[in-house]
Amino acid sequence: MIVLLLACAGGGDVDSAPADGTTEGTTPPRGALQLRFPLLEVELFEQTTGVDHDPAVYEEASMYAVICTNYDGRSFPWCYDEHDGSDYLLSGGFDTMDAGSATIVAASPGVVVETEDGNYDRCHATVEGIDCDGHEQRANYVILEHEGGWRTLYWHMMSGSVAVQAGDVVACGDPLGRVGSSGNSSMPHLHFELQSADGVALDPYAGAWSQPETWWVDQGEPEGFPADACAD
Repeated sequence: MIVLLLACAGGGDVDSAPADGTTEGTTPPRGALQLRFPLLEVELFEQTTGVDHDPAVYEEASMYAVICTNYDGRSFPWCYDEHDGSDYLLSGGFDTMDAGSATIVAASPGVVVETEDGNYDRCHATVEGIDCDGHEQRANYVILEHEGGWRTLYWHMMSGSVAVQAGDVVACGDPLGRVGSSGNSSMPHLHFELQSADGVALDPYAGAWSQPETWWVDQGEPEGFPADACAD
């Protein structure tokens, strides 16, 4: 039944952060990139399920799939094993999606490098895993590239909602699409991911288990959301 609890169907217990407050490896410098919250209608979202910083890996189907550590040391449901992005869960699920859903926006100025649309967007969780009701399990998404080669990924959009195409130049806050449940998704949500130029997923949140510098213009409180303000 674990899959019912995970938004993007993809950890050991820890009691304290590393002594130096960092994880293994070196985070590339941020440069000019600063991120706004990638969603409008913030009131329609209830929780963030973030990046897992625990190096342990467990079988997806096992009970240990929920063992994880997020940027500030919390465990499930604030993260789950091997999750490499931030999931923002749509309150009300499919009812809210059917009522118009919520708008996904560019977190920073950039160029659209890849999109996909038209895929089934009502994938959901079952005891066996993710079920797309006989449709191919493919996500609708947008990928932006920003100064310095950084990329942001916006996954699981509603079918027919993608509002941009490859080559488009977008400003911070420009609409990209709407929240759905396409691809490897158990419920309507946005999977937002930050990647370096060499394709390594990074957590934009600063914290004891992440990096010391936030990528958000304003990270906000731990149980809230980042600000919807763009960088000056």
